[in-house]
Amino acid sequence: MEGVFNKVLAAVALGIAFLSTGCLDDHSRMTGPGVPLELARARASSISDLSYEIFLNIPESKDSSLSGRETVRFSSSRRGRAVLDFVPETFKVVSVNGKSVKGRYVSEHIVVPVAKGENSIVLEFTPSDRYLNRSDEFLYSLFVPAHARTVFPCFDQPDLKAEYQLTLRLPEGWTAVSNTELLLQEENEVTFDKTNPISTYLFAFSAGKWQSETDEETGITAYFRETDPAKTAQIPEIFGEVEMALSWLEEYTGIPMPFPKYDFVIVPDFQFGGMEHPGCILYREATMFLGPDPTPDERARRIELIAHETAHLWFGDMVTMRWFDDVWIKEVFANQMAAKMAQPMFPGIDHELNWLKKYVALAMAEDRTGGATAINQHLDNLADAGLIYNNTVYDKTPVMMRRIEEYMGPDAFREGVREYLSAFAYSNATWDDLVSVLDRHSDKDIRGFSEAWTREPRAGNLRGILSEYASGSGDPAREARILLSQDSYLAGPTTAAPEQIDSLLGWLAAEKNPIVASTIVSCLQDPLRDLPDSVRPSAEARLLELSYSHTLPSCRLQILRLLAAEATSPEVTSAIYDIWLNESNKSLDINDYMSFTYQLALRCPDKAEEILAKQRKRIDGSDASRPFNQEILRQFDFVSRAALPRQEALDSLFADLLVAGNRTVEPWASSALSLLNHFLRDSSSVKNIYPGLEAVLDVKATGDIFFPTNWSVALLGAHRSREALDALDSFLASHPDYPPLLRNKILYAAYPLQRANGATDQ
Repeated sequence: MEGVFNKVLAAVALGIAFLSTGCLDDHSRMTGPGVPLELARARASSISDLSYEIFLNIPESKDSSLSGRETVRFSSSRRGRAVLDFVPETFKVVSVNGKSVKGRYVSEHIVVPVAKGENSIVLEFTPSDRYLNRSDEFLYSLFVPAHARTVFPCFDQPDLKAEYQLTLRLPEGWTAVSNTELLLQEENEVTFDKTNPISTYLFAFSAGKWQSETDEETGITAYFRETDPAKTAQIPEIFGEVEMALSWLEEYTGIPMPFPKYDFVIVPDFQFGGMEHPGCILYREATMFLGPDPTPDERARRIELIAHETAHLWFGDMVTMRWFDDVWIKEVFANQMAAKMAQPMFPGIDHELNWLKKYVALAMAEDRTGGATAINQHLDNLADAGLIYNNTVYDKTPVMMRRIEEYMGPDAFREGVREYLSAFAYSNATWDDLVSVLDRHSDKDIRGFSEAWTREPRAGNLRGILSEYASGSGDPAREARILLSQDSYLAGPTTAAPEQIDSLLGWLAAEKNPIVASTIVSCLQDPLRDLPDSVRPSAEARLLELSYSHTLPSCRLQILRLLAAEATSPEVTSAIYDIWLNESNKSLDINDYMSFTYQLALRCPDKAEEILAKQRKRIDGSDASRPFNQEILRQFDFVSRAALPRQEALDSLFADLLVAGNRTVEPWASSALSLLNHFLRDSSSVKNIYPGLEAVLDVKATGDIFFPTNWSVALLGAHRSREALDALDSFLASHPDYPPLLRNKILYAAYPLQRANGATDQ
């Protein structure tokens, strides 16, 4: 009986997250890999007043290990054992409350004894640099959703907010930026001021050989690597767009910017569009620095990205979801507010039309697939939190929230939002908390409405919303009819491709609105690829003519990009080659010409090495008249291997990509994998499908939140053959217990392949 009694006591201790050392193995659900929900709930009920003082030494060489030391302070509601999250096993507990203690390491956790009341834990550790994104001349942290634990021991969950004070020892010539202002600098060591209470996934820093520019009026500083004067000249425009977003949000919410500063880092080949770390926002370089003649879509995309990340300062950073199953709460507000902000920021476009294109269409693109999910998804462990993210989170939720706003009325909705932000400032909230607030500001059944949208896959009538628009007149109605027509085609047999192409080309030739024209061009890809060989050349020729003659410059540019990616006829390939060879289209930038290079190398295997060598010469720094960018050269050298014609080299590259260390720059890896599985290589790359799908679990374990989807799309997106479908079906059949959230990513990517073979349920 005594043994049973002790086990009961141990279980009670576990239930409050202060663990009896002898019973850890009996409660793996609490101390298993990742951050289990039960552990997170127990810690949140016992820990308060949390702070971290972190020191990191960054070595000169990226091949050398970082070292770190930290002091973790918190108040415990009871005496027992605290469980910190830490993935690397290299650590030393220096002291707990001033006394020497030897901590235990149990399955990605450090377990130490603590006292009731105030506690101070000092640790030394060797970080993993996987989520520090280290290159030769810079690094940046990216801890969302639960990767802080790979760098320093912490309670890595969003509802244990903490104050952070960071000190970095830097290589010679490096500068650094973090969430707060620089407090102290002595030679190569910098210390930043304490942060507001923020979640671990929002703590951030970047260091390196950055250039910087500060806006004199606002004090906001931009950090960047770009050297092309034509692109860096856009920084004042970016500052202006940031300032407009901040002003709009302060007025709408009634709350001043909730963090001490707004600095941002423009990162080459950043794996997201942006990341909302307060005071250290990260943006993708290709989205921020536009080409010489940006399309309306590209300009709108930058404004909406800035608006989205800026909105997160209020929605997500200041008020944070309690657990990542509610991650969509911050994303729905960020996108809804971005759509509202874009109206005064970009008055020259039809925002109702843009809403349809950006949100309703993208939501439908996921809802129609076998990978469709409910808005509200269950999550047992933060190790799987990245799999929650999809089009439903980013695009369907704003459609739902806009319906709620229409249901309540805009004034009542705004008052509810203001109360929500004030009530949960610098704290955490759930969807139920938000619904309760909105319910108080409306006589409508907001809870019932939200339940109808959030609990089941494909809930909410997106086709009905499109049909409402399609029944009207004007540009939004025309856009809706195009989208409905394209959706009907995708759900139907591929024999409809010639008729679909004829309709789309007819609409495109007459279209005067650049947003509608952009939609038509994007809708052309699938039916163009499905055309019989006998009619495809004529369709491509019609498109080539439109790339010269269309009245909209942005449309001409988008058609040219489509043809470079999709054309197969010798005549069109020759025309693209001439443009590339002479660099005759001044609206194209270096990224366009690199893409053209890869596509031409695929279509002209006898000249592939010559084409690749010529393009490399354009960017290798030997021509002083061209801006030299080391990151672009590194990108080209990585991706261009996938455009070589030698099958042995391609097989070797594919084998390399299956190793995590060879795909650390995720956009490059996705680009290379996409070229390896290009539609022109359909028959020779079918053999990649099964091993590529087997790698998805490792991609998820070692990559960032969007990489499993991007990997799956790059692997499957161009395949249409029955053999490819058989490989997919074989994988799914042989993995009946595959993680459902990850399986959804594969099914989303597989939709065009399944549709081409009549294997969808839509």
